[in-house]
Amino acid sequence: MPVPEDPTVGLCAGCVHARRVDTPRSRFWLCDRSRLDTSYARYPRLPMRECPGFEPGDPQPFKPGDAGEDEPRTK
Repeated sequence: MPVPEDPTVGLCAGCVHARRVDTPRSRFWLCDRSRLDTSYARYPRLPMRECPGFEPGDPQPFKPGDAGEDEPRTK
């Protein structure tokens, strides 16, 4: 079943490589492909309308410690 696209996020909202990072005040989208391929932005500018690495699937929520990442900073 296709994942509905969020017009404010674009392709990342339905990409298996996306990680949703929720903070008390914001939501960011982390691209897991950026860990292995520097041609992908770590936090892509949204909405993403085209991406050669897009693969349909459910984005996963970010968990502190994922791939050695620190918890997102909030002020």
